[in-house]
Amino acid sequence: MYNEVYKIKDTVDIFISENEQNSTVTLNFHIMTTRDRIEIKTNKHVARFIASFDGEKNLSEIVNEIGNLKSEDVTKLIEFLLNQHLIFNVAHPIHDDLRFSRQITFWDDFVLDRPGQETQAILENKKIVLFGCGAVGAKIIEILARAGVNHITLIDYKIMSEASAVRHNYYSYKRVGEPKVDVLSDFLARINKNIFIKKHFEKLMPDSDLSKLIPDDTDLIINTCDEPYIGHTSLKLGRYAQSKKIPLYVAGGFDAHLMSSGELINPPKTPCIDCAQNTFSRALKGWKPVYSMIENPRSFASTPVNVESNNYIPGGPGGLAIMSGFSASLCCMQLLHFLLDDTAFAYHNRRYEYLPNSGNMTQFELAKQDGCEICNG
Repeated sequence: MYNEVYKIKDTVDIFISENEQNSTVTLNFHIMTTRDRIEIKTNKHVARFIASFDGEKNLSEIVNEIGNLKSEDVTKLIEFLLNQHLIFNVAHPIHDDLRFSRQITFWDDFVLDRPGQETQAILENKKIVLFGCGAVGAKIIEILARAGVNHITLIDYKIMSEASAVRHNYYSYKRVGEPKVDVLSDFLARINKNIFIKKHFEKLMPDSDLSKLIPDDTDLIINTCDEPYIGHTSLKLGRYAQSKKIPLYVAGGFDAHLMSSGELINPPKTPCIDCAQNTFSRALKGWKPVYSMIENPRSFASTPVNVESNNYIPGGPGGLAIMSGFSASLCCMQLLHFLLDDTAFAYHNRRYEYLPNSGNMTQFELAKQDGCEICNG
């Protein structure tokens, strides 16, 4: 160990304050990426010792220069600083991948279970199934693809129209009239050359065989399919996901909740899909969903598709691209943390919503229902 060379991470700021009365020194480590703070109280020798980690001198040289340090104290201190990801061994750099270098640096601060490079590798091997390639769903899957997720399945039955230009991040006027799954797939492939994408150009129906759409080794199902109503599609997907022990994320950003997060359904750590739906049913008692409608939905099953002849009628309230982007980003902060297999990941049952007129962020708590065998078993 004494021949190793250590360096304070570039994402760590250290603030030092001295107490002259008792000759102690307080070191405050500020992790810039996560905004976490770690404080230790020590003496001047240890403070000088830590400040000497410049990535050039080895540990033996620093110890000889500082003096007054016991071998066992040095060992414990190095272990502490490494475990907290405050320093790193220059012989083992945090990352060697230029594309993901800044992200890996963040993972190294964010997930203390392992080095950032290993966390990135875990993320790249995750398998995601997305239902709905609309404004929110497409933005979510774009963020995950940019983060390095390499295995994605897309399910949607709609076609790209001129109206898609307002909110769809992957819109191209050259692709109007083509299935959204094809346009989005090509868009993602331009972001990540290593990505593997399966596409299903079909509508989620009550009698859809989900075993043909969702592989058994799926790590996460994301539902943004809000037609005819997000609650109905989530119930079908959620019950199937529970039978296969696959986590489900029901995204926000739909109907009147255009700037909201979603909820992760992974019982018994969270309420099951039925308990989540019951919570909403009680909260929205007396409210009836506005169904999005299309004429002749079965016609979307054939290709080529003609935009004008199908006469798609979009339902629901209007919105802005920034609203879809906000909802997707809010979703992905939780999704990415979940996908990293971090032991510090905290399950919570809250849905957040930003109110643009007031600037307030509200929250809604989902509850496990009494007597539910899935949630409380």
